Amino acid sequence: MNKMKKILLGTVLLSGLALVGCSSSEDAKDSGKVEDASKTLYFVPIVDTGAYWNPMRLGAEVTAEKLGYDLVVKTSPPAEAQKNDKHIGFIKEAVANKVAGIAVSPIEQNMFKNPIKEAMDADIPVITFDADLENKEDRVAYVGTDNVLAGEDLGRNAAKEMKEKGITSGTLTIVCVDKSQPTMIAREKGLKQGFEEEMGADAKNFKWLETIQDNDQSAVSKQQLEGQITANSDLVTVFSLGSEGPDVGVMEALASQDKAGKILHYGFDYTDTWKKGIEDGRITAIVDQDAYGIGVQVIENLVKAVEGEEIDNNIPIPVNYVKADEIEAYGVEKNSQTTTKTE
Repeated sequence: MNKMKKILLGTVLLSGLALVGCSSSEDAKDSGKVEDASKTLYFVPIVDTGAYWNPMRLGAEVTAEKLGYDLVVKTSPPAEAQKNDKHIGFIKEAVANKVAGIAVSPIEQNMFKNPIKEAMDADIPVITFDADLENKEDRVAYVGTDNVLAGEDLGRNAAKEMKEKGITSGTLTIVCVDKSQPTMIAREKGLKQGFEEEMGADAKNFKWLETIQDNDQSAVSKQQLEGQITANSDLVTVFSLGSEGPDVGVMEALASQDKAGKILHYGFDYTDTWKKGIEDGRITAIVDQDAYGIGVQVIENLVKAVEGEEIDNNIPIPVNYVKADEIEAYGVEKNSQTTTKTE
């Protein structure tokens, strides 16, 4: 418990969070117009619901209000058909409004590069979070998890526990939302590196299946994983790399194929969904990000950039490794950082 509390205890929650709202008006958000551009920041997460994104939004809102800035939150539902285009439109809207600063989680590196560059060329500082651009000079800073290192942590711990259980060969698979997302690419890269380093000579005894992509639709990942389980009797471990679709899909597939507790399952980020899989072994362990802390650091550093202060080019937020038997207690503290304020 001491290790898992380490990060959470470093996050200071303000009293009366239920009263905190985005200090920008709902009318401004709906119309795309802002009242005072010099004191307005745009915050563009991939989504703003769930145990990861919701606390992040709250951290951003609390911090913007504390520092005297209006925060306009712009996002779209997980299954939005034109999600990239829509979020790029939010960046262009912010530039047209000549806002003070923009924080954005780029869904796809290449598509977001030019819109972010246009904002920077208009003297609007841009901070990326959760996912980064390929070239660091294309934005002011990145705030968030180093997803390669987080993946390594998950892969290393999984390999260590598998060796302890005597599992030194078999088939492995990965389930994610979108294989082209920078976060998913980095996590998968780190995961395989960490796994192979810890597994050592036995790494050659494992085969990685084609990564499953479900676009955050649990029915899709459930069906595809069921197929992989049927076709690969030696499947020993599944890794889900974040978001509710893969989390639910993997656990449902393990249940439907009578593999709960027989195939190990390592996840990414805390969600209350994990509680349903603790007792029967459908979740083995997770790595979790300090989402609220990311939201706080994004806005604190964006305001510094707006006000002419120098900030670090990379602001890493560490992850925490949580075993299944610690998840429930961990979730109690995590849930104190959420808000019902969503759109």
